[in-house]
Amino acid sequence: MRLYLQFILRYFRCGKKRSFSSNAIILATIGLAIGVFSLSVTISVIRGFENILSNKLINVDGKIRLKTIFGTPVNTLDRIDSIIYSSSSFEINVKPFIRGSAVIHKNKINESLLLEGVNYLPSFSHFVNREEFVDDDEIIIGSTLAKILKLDSSEVLVLVPLDGFMGNVQSLKYYKLIFRRTYKTGMDEYDKNLAYVSINTAQKMFNMNDEVSGYIINSDTKTDDLLKNLNDSIKYPYFLETWMDRHQIIFAWIRTQTLPIVIIFSLITLVGITNVMATVSLLLSERSKEIGILLSQGIQKYQIRNIFLIESGFIGLIGSTIGSLLAILFTFIQSRYNFIQLPEEVYFMNSLPISFDYNMCFIIIFVSLFVTICSSFLPIKTIFDNNISKLLEY
Repeated sequence: MRLYLQFILRYFRCGKKRSFSSNAIILATIGLAIGVFSLSVTISVIRGFENILSNKLINVDGKIRLKTIFGTPVNTLDRIDSIIYSSSSFEINVKPFIRGSAVIHKNKINESLLLEGVNYLPSFSHFVNREEFVDDDEIIIGSTLAKILKLDSSEVLVLVPLDGFMGNVQSLKYYKLIFRRTYKTGMDEYDKNLAYVSINTAQKMFNMNDEVSGYIINSDTKTDDLLKNLNDSIKYPYFLETWMDRHQIIFAWIRTQTLPIVIIFSLITLVGITNVMATVSLLLSERSKEIGILLSQGIQKYQIRNIFLIESGFIGLIGSTIGSLLAILFTFIQSRYNFIQLPEEVYFMNSLPISFDYNMCFIIIFVSLFVTICSSFLPIKTIFDNNISKLLEY
């Protein structure tokens, strides 16, 4: 091993006079670092999108919703919430909800929206007022809709519920609620089209008395584990719908985009690995006379092969490590300062999300190292196809 290190350090050492091979080693290392950096950042951004979008959707919709197959109301007297609590082996939180459609009116502006009746608000992070309890006389509106309606605090708004509307305008009922606060999810579709009222208010507006639309089930447990745990106890006509089922189109789109993006940036890394192979070829060509001298003095071919394999491994390890460290630094800066901004109405978030995956980072380093070493076998085999006298002529 000491012999190997002596030769490797000698080839890495540039000295006062740089050779083509020493410059090629530096360029190959930089190229591989750029490739690993690009791939790591790409995977981190995709993971960041998934994580942030998942958290936002869970905050709004809850992990699981219990509803009836035909969309009919659930009678609270049936105590379905007690059945859910008793059938779960995990610590869970079950809250009733009512959802219906309505039109909100202010001056000459009319906007349609979904009304959700809840006793307590979801855990958003951008409330004007941090109180979570919903009063019976108030309506909580998304920030986008509040801007459209040009709302000020403590305004009285007129709402017209549309559920059950058959075209007879005279049958419409009007309700007045007070706007005191707003919420912001960062998802424009929600902030524009969803408003919250209390359960009691929603029951009056939609004539549901002791009925609700269903129950929202939350837990610190993973969604799949929670669903498996509850599925056996939920019978017809009830069913469980996860937040992933409700938004499967969004995540199908993300998965569709992920594969080609990762392939493209993997090719950039592959170009860096190809540069390493070219560098090893150049190094072998430049050191062919030294290789011939070593062979003539009794050094075995496998020993010389190991020297160049270890050297290519060093290039792969240094390049991939530098690329990974740069990716970690980029992730830290973007997470802290959000210097790359995004249009919120398009991407559901106002800055580039990024979540560094250390397990994936180690996999990228290992694969880069492995492929770099394997790619060096071909140029090494080519140089050994020559006999000693031919090597000494170079």
